[in-house]
Amino acid sequence: MALLLIPGVSRAEEAPVEKAGFAKKLTIYLAKGAPNACGAGCDRWIAIEGEIDRDAAARIRSFLLAVKDPQLPIYLHSPGGNVEQSYAIARFLRARKATARVGRTNVPACSAGTQIDAACLKIKAAKGEVEAELSTRNAMCVSACAYLFLGATVREVAPDSVLAVHNSRLMFVVHGHPPPQAVADFRRREMVSADRDRNVFLAAMGISHELSDLIRTVKFENLHVLTRPELYRFGIDTRPLPDTLWAVEKETRPYVRKIAQQKNGNGSSFRMMEWRLFCENKDRGR
Repeated sequence: MALLLIPGVSRAEEAPVEKAGFAKKLTIYLAKGAPNACGAGCDRWIAIEGEIDRDAAARIRSFLLAVKDPQLPIYLHSPGGNVEQSYAIARFLRARKATARVGRTNVPACSAGTQIDAACLKIKAAKGEVEAELSTRNAMCVSACAYLFLGATVREVAPDSVLAVHNSRLMFVVHGHPPPQAVADFRRREMVSADRDRNVFLAAMGISHELSDLIRTVKFENLHVLTRPELYRFGIDTRPLPDTLWAVEKETRPYVRKIAQQKNGNGSSFRMMEWRLFCENKDRGR
């Protein structure tokens, strides 16, 4: 979303919209899980989740500057929000040479309520590490969150998580009665400016201009989930064999599961592979 100002027009933002499962402010905290929870030898990570609000960049910067280990991976789960703030956070992540992944952090201490109720947000806001579990399945980083994600030096989108984009929406409130043509001309100029800012940002992040071309074709009301070939071609996640960690699926008959995608040739297609391990009894697995 761009914030606009013209003579006779006041700055305005889109009214806050409650998005199911997400806090209305971007939340950041240190999480600690089981051994290898975030990869081989990794059991601690930084969780960033919720809507990107107008003051998010300052909070994220202040928090990260206080983190002693700059190599901790950052896991993002967000429906997007303020574009300008996402650009600012992304540039800070780039200066920090951060590793970012799309993943959802679950805090078991919040099991009595939800992950976004007041009691849970208080737990996450407390100083120190929060005991947590990590999952990439159905995790999402969409809209403005995608720009934030692109700021990282190392970017990883698991095969079962989502990175999605769409065009921005310009919001402004008109005071008085300016000629309709003046409003239309202003809207057109601001869209050109927003496109230019996005192109400059993506180029600075080392991302192909093709992504910007794609974003312009996706209406604000829609979302385009980036396919694995697009993630590879645009330079977002160029791993030839991205995979998930082994995860327990708590179905009627529980099993452990792993998914991988293998690059074919020049990356124009990927082969999907999935493994499932069932325990038939204490001595036999399938």
